Amino acid sequence: MGRITNSFRIKLDEAVARLKSELYSLLVDKNRRKAFEKVVKSWYEEANAIGAFSQPYIYGSLAIFSAIDLQAQIDELRREIKELRMKVNGGRLDNRPEDKE
Repeated sequence: MGRITNSFRIKLDEAVARLKSELYSLLVDKNRRKAFEKVVKSWYEEANAIGAFSQPYIYGSLAIFSAIDLQAQIDELRREIKELRMKVNGGRLDNRPEDKE
């Protein structure tokens, strides 16, 4: 099992190096560069899960896990917004529908 992880980590390192040299260097916007760095960090944090995923195309796997990470960030922001609304409105949410939070 360790071989699979090592093999994947080598592929991940190669993919990240390629993306940094071919894509990151072209990003002009500072916020996009920071976002790129955060995405790469999330790939390494979840490398074991991505390596165990049966998708053979590494960039496809990375894209899927990036989408998962983005959704997690969106969910966290929604929770924070809900908490702030509760504080601003004296312990109650405003009259927005649940799906509009």
